[in-house]
Amino acid sequence: MAGKFNLDDYETVETRLAKFWTEHPDGRVHTDLIAYSDSQFIVRAAVFFDREDERPVAHGLAEETVTTKGVNMTSALENCETSAIGRALANCGYATKGQRPSREEMSKVQRAQVRPLDADELSRLAGVIAACDAMDLAQLRDVWNAHKDYLDVLPEGAATTLRDAIVTRKAAVEAGAA
Repeated sequence: MAGKFNLDDYETVETRLAKFWTEHPDGRVHTDLIAYSDSQFIVRAAVFFDREDERPVAHGLAEETVTTKGVNMTSALENCETSAIGRALANCGYATKGQRPSREEMSKVQRAQVRPLDADELSRLAGVIAACDAMDLAQLRDVWNAHKDYLDVLPEGAATTLRDAIVTRKAAVEAGAA
């Protein structure tokens, strides 16, 4: 998995689940939180082709670490459960593109490969975040596309991430705020 890869080669867990429910409408997916702390979650998922089955067709395990920024700041447990379900589905044949990891898991790998910003770049990013308050939708889209790899970075002194600043401003513009 190291090196370059294309996220389009990986299915989402949602896609895997849709296929599973189409083929097994009486199936069941069960998850258990098997370990947790203030900084980490481990979830096991089990897939049953029939809800009355006592033994699962497959299991999947996943681990997520709580972070100080990005989605795992607030939703590490939910991400962990989704990844465990994706792995369990892959283990029973629901990874038709031939890739066992889900797109969500590979997105995490991709984010980890992004080059860290130096102090000057972090300062410029903080300026971009502050400037979002005055942008229109086209400008917000351009900023999003230009800074995709750093949407969840929280520069020192900034009140929010770029992702949150863009989403907040977009909602305000769409609601008619200046």
